[in-house]
Amino acid sequence: MTSYNKAFRIIIKKNFMLLIISIALLVVTMGFWLGIPVFAIGNILSKLNIPGFIHIVCISILVGFFFSLYFIPFHLKVAHLVGEMKNESTIKAFSRLQLVFVLLSATAFYVIINIVLAL
Repeated sequence: MTSYNKAFRIIIKKNFMLLIISIALLVVTMGFWLGIPVFAIGNILSKLNIPGFIHIVCISILVGFFFSLYFIPFHLKVAHLVGEMKNESTIKAFSRLQLVFVLLSATAFYVIINIVLAL
């Protein structure tokens, strides 16, 4: 994972505005990446007779997926650099990076939702 950390540092130094633009778009379009999974998909899943845990896990994974869409240009640059560093394909590095980012953001959303619901 150290090669990914090095690549992230290099890309952030070179393309800091790309990260700023992605974060600004996240704030502006919060209804898309948070509203669709929570309200639209949540209503569809509530009509099905599934346990609440699976319901929240499905919503968390969808939020993580939609959240990660905004960082695709940033992750492509990182994956290209990691691919050159490790002599592997950019697609392999990108898919690994994107999968980890989706799972981390889904886990963060799940923890935040559980804290909010516990209050």
